Amino acid sequence: MSACGGGGSDGTPSSVVNSATDPVAVVDIAKHPASVSGTVIPPATSISDSSGAVWTVKSGVVYRANQKAGFSQDVIALLWYAGKIYQQNVNKLWWVWQNNTWAVSADPRPAASTPASTPASTNAGSTSGSASGSTTTAMPFFGVNEHYAYGGVYSSTPLSTQASTMVDLGLTGIRQDVHGYDQIDTLANKVIPGLGSSVTVMPLIDAYPWDDPSLNGKTPTEDSAYAYAYSMAAYAATKLKGVPVVEFGNEYDLDTHNRKIANDGVNVSDYDNTTWPIWRGALRGYYDGWRSVDTAGQTKVIATASAGFLYLGWYKGMLTGVQPDGSTGHPKVKTDIIQLHWYSDGLDPENTWGKDGTNYNVLKIMHDTYNLPIMFTEIGVNMDFSTAQAQAYITKTVPELYAARSTYNVIGFQWYELYDDPTGDYGILTNSGAKKAIYSTMKAAVAASK
Repeated sequence: MSACGGGGSDGTPSSVVNSATDPVAVVDIAKHPASVSGTVIPPATSISDSSGAVWTVKSGVVYRANQKAGFSQDVIALLWYAGKIYQQNVNKLWWVWQNNTWAVSADPRPAASTPASTPASTNAGSTSGSASGSTTTAMPFFGVNEHYAYGGVYSSTPLSTQASTMVDLGLTGIRQDVHGYDQIDTLANKVIPGLGSSVTVMPLIDAYPWDDPSLNGKTPTEDSAYAYAYSMAAYAATKLKGVPVVEFGNEYDLDTHNRKIANDGVNVSDYDNTTWPIWRGALRGYYDGWRSVDTAGQTKVIATASAGFLYLGWYKGMLTGVQPDGSTGHPKVKTDIIQLHWYSDGLDPENTWGKDGTNYNVLKIMHDTYNLPIMFTEIGVNMDFSTAQAQAYITKTVPELYAARSTYNVIGFQWYELYDDPTGDYGILTNSGAKKAIYSTMKAAVAASK
């Protein structure tokens, strides 16, 4: 018998797939969490993936949920790594499970990593390379949003120039968004090294549930959103090891797939009950996926994905397992940091007003309710503000946020944004790189607050 793994006797990948009804469709992922990234059979006896399926190897054949996973034979190792299943055969050839079949691959682990580890002994620090080094530094309090993935001024301006501009402003923490595996690679291999050590990047990773290619246009479910987010987050954790903070998802409460938020959004019942489980699945998957690699918690995870302002019901429901229909006992979203978005039309986060005239101190509510650090991952000036109004808002808001460190455990902000982009003229500089009048205002406000 010829030795092979995912292919036939000629060593090419097999096109044979398991056409039986997927028995994993009824698995409760919350009760069957995924194995730690790096788990390998042997010495482990089974692996759980992000969909809740249990993988085993029997007599050299790979099984998923007790059914043969495509065609395999003479398998000597089955590996769960960064959200994917890999197998190795006796000829030391590797395959990866994708699109319900095996494709030719290679060992995904860096050369220095341990060949085999059990869930109990896997060390995230030994299974991953790093774009930013192995030592986690603190996220700077003062930061700014960038959009390298948008192209335009963000990709045409040399990264070193962008870094110098941010250092001059005093905004040295960068929120940089990515929306897929290729953009994660670009961030790790080009953007972070290109910006240099004078600034610190906080990745924003968005595995948007409707972009999951495995759905073939179907509507996501909580389980599909969980699995898609888990896989991308685990992959990102291997590429971006050492970043101090990572954020997942962006303003899911305002997504166009949702019905419009009712009232002020302060109650859980104000949200769309139909799409709620999808977002919950994504947020849970992000956290679990990253932690499957970063088991020591080196990087702090933000997984609330709200547009902020008075959308208090979003946080309450997601973090306590309550759904808009009033049902309770659902899986809870985990996060290490509460993120807020805030723009000038929302007035002051310590003193704002609802539609019914109710006064809110949002920072106090968040601090007292969740006892977690708070970060404004977007804060900025609406485009209908005049230059004078924008300058006044910056001069007032920046020192107030800095003072809120001691009162409400605010740990930082990322101003929106460095340059104008196609979504609007929110930048401190224009899309040609020219400084606006608010540039000097921001620089002075940051310097005075330090």
